[in-house]
Amino acid sequence: MAQRNHFPSDIATVLLAVSSLVNLMNGLKSEEITMEEFLRRHELDSKSILVSVKIPDWDRIMSISLGTKMKLLFETYRVATRPLGNALPYLNATLMAKISRCASSNGMVVGDCRFAFGAYGTKHAIRATKVEEFLTGKVPSVDVLYEAVKLLRSIVVLDDDTSYLAYRSSLAAGFLFEFFSHLVEGNAESPNGYVNGYSTLMSPARHLDHGKVSTLLTSGKQEVELNKQYHPVGEPIAKSGAVIQASGEVVYVDDIPSPTNCLHGAFIFSTKPLARVKGIELKPKSVADGVNAVISFKDILGENLGIKTGFGPEPLFADDFTRCTGQYIALLVADTQKHADMAADLAVVDYDMENLEPPIYL
Repeated sequence: MAQRNHFPSDIATVLLAVSSLVNLMNGLKSEEITMEEFLRRHELDSKSILVSVKIPDWDRIMSISLGTKMKLLFETYRVATRPLGNALPYLNATLMAKISRCASSNGMVVGDCRFAFGAYGTKHAIRATKVEEFLTGKVPSVDVLYEAVKLLRSIVVLDDDTSYLAYRSSLAAGFLFEFFSHLVEGNAESPNGYVNGYSTLMSPARHLDHGKVSTLLTSGKQEVELNKQYHPVGEPIAKSGAVIQASGEVVYVDDIPSPTNCLHGAFIFSTKPLARVKGIELKPKSVADGVNAVISFKDILGENLGIKTGFGPEPLFADDFTRCTGQYIALLVADTQKHADMAADLAVVDYDMENLEPPIYL
């Protein structure tokens, strides 16, 4: 889906960042390519099969173990309209970097790194290779991150017709900043000369020694006192049936098998806002396709009543006159829903629009 339908996949962005390998087979020919090459290719044809996706063992490749002073940082990010993962993201990202102690300072040096961004209006996720090359070998500071963010903004470029354009662009910069924020040295200054807010953070070297990376405070809490007079109005309540709907187990009308000898209906709609209905004719093609009857207001034994509202009663079917475009004129009944729909589309309504007064005078 990520390659063929340009689906904003979260897993494709992760696989791209970790340099996954894709194994393809076309007939008797087998081929192994990178995930980046796979996403850039044209969609697979009917003869090609995606056999497997291989994720490298980064602990072994980067020689990271508990006994060394190196660490692999890995984070995934996504922002969507709903936080539970069941909505398409505005932007997703996977950031990975190797860090080690700097010999000349108390900071940490960025080694091999990979940054992937996706779901921001492009056909597929991309690697921010220029940002990777810029940060490799550098000690993270406010100046370095400032330049990296500017470079990233020139890479993650959204089309003008993309929704929430400025918001998505700011998310990419925010993800990169949050990923490296805990490595910035406390005595650094921002490019505009202002002192940044890192002076109270622990030394980056201590984070590595303790095996747990501390981050800036990025969350908050707000308490709102509710009026108990209207309890439980205003309190969050789980939607009834949400679990069974989200799991796909709920049964809808279309999921229920039709009983034996069941008839199906399709409405014939008016195409004129105000006209006299003289009759309905079915083309010979549609009559043979299992059409059983055409029901109009003339076939109703009682009152031709569809609904009652505050503006008065509304008819179920148009009687002698149509009152709006799209009004029900008749119900066509056939042996299958497909035959009913086809016959209704082929139905010809004979209208008479002569000597009709306009409904509104200007």
